[in-house]
Amino acid sequence: MRRVPFTRLQEAVFHIERAYTPLNIQAEATTTATLDAERLATAAGQACEAYPIVKGRRRRDASGPTDYAWVIPDGPADVPLETVDSDDADLGELRRRFYGQRFDLQTESPLRLLVVRGGGTDGGDRLCVCASHVSMDGVGALRVLYALLVAYRGDDPTPHPVEKSPREMIRTIRPTDPTRRLRSMGAAARRLRYLFDPPARLSAGDSSSVEWRFAHRHLDADLTGRLIGGGPEESTVNDLLLAALHLTIDRWNASAPDDLGKIGLMMPVNARPRDRFYDGVGLYTLFDSVTTDASHRRNVARTLSQVTEQTRHTKRSDRPLGFLEWWHLASATLPLSVRKRLPRLLDGPGERLLDTAVLSNLGRIPELPALPEGTFEQLWFTPPCWPPTPVSIGVATVGNRLHLGFRYIRSGFDAAAAESFADRFCEQLRATVRDTTGDDRRHL
Repeated sequence: MRRVPFTRLQEAVFHIERAYTPLNIQAEATTTATLDAERLATAAGQACEAYPIVKGRRRRDASGPTDYAWVIPDGPADVPLETVDSDDADLGELRRRFYGQRFDLQTESPLRLLVVRGGGTDGGDRLCVCASHVSMDGVGALRVLYALLVAYRGDDPTPHPVEKSPREMIRTIRPTDPTRRLRSMGAAARRLRYLFDPPARLSAGDSSSVEWRFAHRHLDADLTGRLIGGGPEESTVNDLLLAALHLTIDRWNASAPDDLGKIGLMMPVNARPRDRFYDGVGLYTLFDSVTTDASHRRNVARTLSQVTEQTRHTKRSDRPLGFLEWWHLASATLPLSVRKRLPRLLDGPGERLLDTAVLSNLGRIPELPALPEGTFEQLWFTPPCWPPTPVSIGVATVGNRLHLGFRYIRSGFDAAAAESFADRFCEQLRATVRDTTGDDRRHL
């Protein structure tokens, strides 16, 4: 049995989850194969041996830098696996239950699996993976999925022993110069201006439920190729996606009685080193916000220019690290009883600090491992969201297809509104690509 201390980033997410809603990641793939449940369960155990941190259970442990640690048992992993026939269940209800159930990290691993028989492609199965965001980010969830599929195929997943410590990874990205750390904290503190100029909120229907609902879309190979190849010289695919979402929200809220003003999109930032960008199972995602005012959204070119300027600044600056530095300071100076209550500052007036929506782009990820019995056709993922940021979009490009996962807070979007919003975003993305198509290839 080994102990791995929580990073302060994991501790922060854990307290946010306890204060609000389950922060679970959705990873979902359709296949033409019929998956063997027993073989899949065995493969899940092998994947956990490759990434032992997935076997971890949360424990109080004040001997480390935080008050919590992952206790990793020496025995085999016990990953819950459920199998449901698609003819016997509604997929929307299945998703809401499966992804919306909070993990008890004291007693269960931060991973669960669901196989929907006949819910895949051409009568094949759908594989659903739910992972706790306290323990890992979207990249980490995909790494576990890849290891599981490699093991299911009959190969040995590459072993990844517990990293010297997740703190080691965080330490490599934190500025060592005290002046630079203070500068990053100052840049992050500018978000307090949101209190006086908050971003717009999405206008939609209402219901009494606060459950999640999901929608999935994908772009065909031609449009994906044009998206990756298009845009002005300095703009990336991520910039085009962000610009399209700003314009979608602007048009969606066009009938709202309030002045649209500022729209803010939370943009998760993968803090892994470039040589390990798609490696490491842990929580290594920071965030920044990309904002536009009404004047920036008069046309595609103006919106894209504003977005591109901000994302370029994010890459050059330490602003995303500033939020981490603030939590490091709080974690080092405030008792646990106080830190538990800090997320509640986002209630009431603090809600003004939160963005309009979330867009998380994993970029062009490696192909899913092929299976002996069939192939994978589609892959989606979504990050969590919660009021008053009721929509999150996950983007992943696999091969020549770009896949879009949409997650909604049900209290803000009924089924028809959710599907309509997804369609409008895809239409706006097509229009954005059409208006910015160029000959040069772009990176994600």
